[in-house]
Amino acid sequence: MKRNLKICVNFVFGHINLSHMLRIFFLYSFLLTNFLFLQAQSNFGVCGTHGGEWEDMLTDRLLRNKMLLDQQPLDMRNTIYVPVTIHMVANGSGFGRVTHAQVLDMMCRLNQDFDTLNMRFYIKTLNENINNTGIYATQYSAGFVMGQLRDPAAMNIWVVDQAAGAAPSPNDPPGTTLGYYSPSRDWIVIRKDQANANSVTLAHEVGHFFSIRHTHNGWDSQPWTTAIGNPAPVNSPGGVPTERQDGSNCQTAGDFICDTPADYNGLGFNGCNYNIAQDPTGAFINPDEQLFMSYFLACNRNQYYFSNTQKSLMMTDYNHSSRNYLRPGVSPALPAVEALPTLTFPINNEFAPGFNAVNLQWTAVPGAQFYLLEIDVNQTFSSTSLIRRVVTGGANNFTENTLQASRTYFWRVRPYNFYSTCMGFTPAATFRTNTMVVSTSEIQELDEWTISPNPIVAQQSIQLNLQAAKSFNGHFSLYSTAGQQISNFGQQIIQQGNNNFRFDLNDILPGVYLLVLDHDKGREIKRVVIAQ
Repeated sequence: MKRNLKICVNFVFGHINLSHMLRIFFLYSFLLTNFLFLQAQSNFGVCGTHGGEWEDMLTDRLLRNKMLLDQQPLDMRNTIYVPVTIHMVANGSGFGRVTHAQVLDMMCRLNQDFDTLNMRFYIKTLNENINNTGIYATQYSAGFVMGQLRDPAAMNIWVVDQAAGAAPSPNDPPGTTLGYYSPSRDWIVIRKDQANANSVTLAHEVGHFFSIRHTHNGWDSQPWTTAIGNPAPVNSPGGVPTERQDGSNCQTAGDFICDTPADYNGLGFNGCNYNIAQDPTGAFINPDEQLFMSYFLACNRNQYYFSNTQKSLMMTDYNHSSRNYLRPGVSPALPAVEALPTLTFPINNEFAPGFNAVNLQWTAVPGAQFYLLEIDVNQTFSSTSLIRRVVTGGANNFTENTLQASRTYFWRVRPYNFYSTCMGFTPAATFRTNTMVVSTSEIQELDEWTISPNPIVAQQSIQLNLQAAKSFNGHFSLYSTAGQQISNFGQQIIQQGNNNFRFDLNDILPGVYLLVLDHDKGREIKRVVIAQ
């Protein structure tokens, strides 16, 4: 009991009366295996927080929802939208934060997993400003801080390095904690390696968030083994009546749901056809291995689901008055993002103007609120070699000023909005930087300038039109994309207002060139294409 009391103090100090702690605090920690590791049976996890009153809290909520559902069946035809605040936590030095791409993949998969409920989760807030080693690694020691950061008007998901809902104990069962739900704080915590398009961790924890128990309730921390023997005892190790295969006691045993068959855990079972345990009557149980709320995670990832009763109970929980904060009446203001942008410049290994201020450009995508841009020195876009990962907002261009001269780079873009996160990245494009230094200051006196025609046929002249706010002297020259000067058009006086200049491009070979306008306070560059 000493350990339990310590955990309660860590999480709820300053929020409740100490004499009521043990009754109102419950931390329902789900320890499960990384999906990919489970397929190889190299790692596993179990439910590490257990014991009477704690588990009664979630059971009471589930039974309340069952009673409400019996009184008033739900209409699940209308789509509902659930706001989500995602806390992207780094350590105290700002390192180790989950990536935007992982979060987008995670949210895409969550919406796919809950599609049959007509429940859509949208990103209300991405909190990228938490650098806290306590939250990052041991949440049980940082509950007060997390409580201050919690969004009271959204489902809160903390993406961390280690999911640690309770202080370690020699009596803890083996396994890796990959995620848990805390009913007392009403938030979900998952490890960052579970933020992807394959893990079942988040769907499982959201099931807990909406009051659903494990299908193997009572066998959470001590699964049935041959050492326990057949037939299984009348009561599970957790004190819950053992559910029978024929479902005769399904209302009062196991997970208290009758369309989820008897399940005595199956953790670490190497396969998707469990048939080794017998219920108290001697009948072999036949659990549904593909339910999200089970521990059978070696099945086909795309075939996991929630039972009809589980779905109805989750919707009942959502509609309860305690969940009013999840119902702001928001519906998507933007269409789904269903297309990739086209990368327009620089591409096809062409030279970028200069190297110290390269403006990358792509086409806009309908519905996109944001574009995730990545720049790398190779095609892996790995964290060890990545030059830039940035969200540009709605702008379909970005100027990068940290590149090196005479080097090849790769870049790609991913569009999304807070309601639609499933589009991936564009195919990578390549470009090379040259040795030219591009001024990072625009010429303030210059309002606008255009080149026509562009592209231009070889042996013709180009026409420049400039609009100037006031008069200034400028120097025009033509460079190759590699930074070599091809023509020097000399200094020109640009008058206030409209200006026109014509430059002869005779004897210049077809290709892509850079027309440079230099001023003592800045530089402007335009691409010129000379066709055959």
